[in-house]
Amino acid sequence: MKLNDFLKSDLLGEKFLAVKGYSEVLDRETQKLSAYRLNVSIQDESSDFFMEMIQVKVNNLSPTVSFQELKNNKTTPIILENIQVGQYNGILWFNCTDVLPVSK
Repeated sequence: MKLNDFLKSDLLGEKFLAVKGYSEVLDRETQKLSAYRLNVSIQDESSDFFMEMIQVKVNNLSPTVSFQELKNNKTTPIILENIQVGQYNGILWFNCTDVLPVSK
């Protein structure tokens, strides 16, 4: 099995918990805010990565699940819109376009 075998986002499952809140990602050249980073716990029991913690880069400066919602809760069920998995120099990275609330 090779690292590229893990680059399918469907292997992560569909149930996620945001843990704590967002942290800022600054552009290397301009030092301006370019995205947010979010710690996410994988909660899908059918996933081989159940209970793993990953860091997801959120490429949206105004995500649907707001700072305030995550600030007030230690964990929050979320949906990661358009989640992608990649690798660079043998390190996995994760990003998404938005963080959505789970409908109850």
